[in-house]
Amino acid sequence: MSSGTHPRIFGLDLVRALAAVIVVYSHADDLLDEHWPRNPGASAMDGVDLFFVLSGFLIGNILIRLSVASEIPWWRRLLDFWQRRWLRTLPNYYLFLLVNIIMVYMGWSMGLLNVNTLAYFVFLQNFIIPLDLFFWESWSLAVEEWFYLLFPLLLVVLAWRRSPKWGYLVCTLIMITVPILLRYPAMEAVGTPFMLDLLVRKIVVLRFDTIGYGVLVAWLVYHVPNIFSARRVELFLLGALLLTVAILLRGENNLLYMGTLFLVLSGSGMALMLPFMAGWHKVGRWGRLVTFLSRVSYALYLVHMPVRSLYLELMPGRSLAVSLVLYAGYWMVSIALAALVYRYWERPFMALRDGLSDRILSPVSRVS
Repeated sequence: MSSGTHPRIFGLDLVRALAAVIVVYSHADDLLDEHWPRNPGASAMDGVDLFFVLSGFLIGNILIRLSVASEIPWWRRLLDFWQRRWLRTLPNYYLFLLVNIIMVYMGWSMGLLNVNTLAYFVFLQNFIIPLDLFFWESWSLAVEEWFYLLFPLLLVVLAWRRSPKWGYLVCTLIMITVPILLRYPAMEAVGTPFMLDLLVRKIVVLRFDTIGYGVLVAWLVYHVPNIFSARRVELFLLGALLLTVAILLRGENNLLYMGTLFLVLSGSGMALMLPFMAGWHKVGRWGRLVTFLSRVSYALYLVHMPVRSLYLELMPGRSLAVSLVLYAGYWMVSIALAALVYRYWERPFMALRDGLSDRILSPVSRVS
């Protein structure tokens, strides 16, 4: 088994950095409203969905290796997976949950605090009901946390103790198929793009499939390498075609498509592009910047919205020149704060993972 220290893959770092930039850009398209209209193509590619698919691909690879590590008791494998996952995600989440609570309480950000705020502490803020109150960017984190809690449990029941290879595939298809089927009746209550976003796009149980596409491609690369590894270029082109078609068919009046087939086409298209990106190891001239943005991407996702809330108060009534300076400041402050959070908060918690893995898996080798 590996030691858990893997070299970074430039292609996947590029995907992660691109996803972060898309999200930060799309959430700031209203900061310059006074001077020119919003760019309708700002969110042509969904950065959050790109995060979902990439996360599924990476975690899928880890779970595949765990599923075949028969010399390690399944419950130890499961505990190690969760502790490594949670030490990566929970410290930042709870830090920014507190930041958002303070900002709403002080009146620095829009939102509402009441007894339902407690749901945020256990990721239930948008499990089956619409997200409201505050900390709206947390919706995607709830989707990921529930997927990585439920999917491994499903693997234990249906796969790890029976047929790891095919059981894993069945579990993945369940996590993909169920949300697709549930979205159709959910669309009956959707009448506007805003309601589509609130009632479908940001509901936990309706979005597992997007992560599942990444998990499925990870399984195909591992078990069908003669196609999904050897033909990475062809798969990339097919994925790009699916994603392009999905985007071209978008439209505010095409709500049923946007809540159903679009999510399937775009998610599967992105996933098919990942084997090629995973094979891209050569670092170009922008390698250091890409790696940096990839490392701080999680912190950047969480920090940019509080920064945006503060900048919204500064933008109205400014000249174009001042607005452009403030807009550049939004980016620089967000990236600088993300780097600080990563260095002094996120990374120290991640450094604890190897020691805990040794305790959980001892005396057997650790799988990461």
